[in-house]
Amino acid sequence: MLPEIPVERMVLAVLSNDDANTVQAALVEDEFRVTRINTTGGFLRRGNVTLLVGVAERDVEAVIEHIRTNASAGSDGASADRAGSTMLVVLPVSVSARV
Repeated sequence: MLPEIPVERMVLAVLSNDDANTVQAALVEDEFRVTRINTTGGFLRRGNVTLLVGVAERDVEAVIEHIRTNASAGSDGASADRAGSTMLVVLPVSVSARV
């Protein structure tokens, strides 16, 4: 049984499809639990991925750093199109439970 970690913050990251696998793998490798939702949005209606990561407040910066490090800013040569293509939102969590 995994130890319970108090979930105090929910990090939502909206990433390009190209970055999602790398970011998700890095988070899981560092033992963060990640929920992945395939989503569509934006002006051009391109596919993207929303990752939800529930963490203790002390781990928020580590999650953000994993995302910054592993989400490319145009490594495929499209840097002008992809720069800043990841959106992060950190929300407070008042109640969390595993059922």
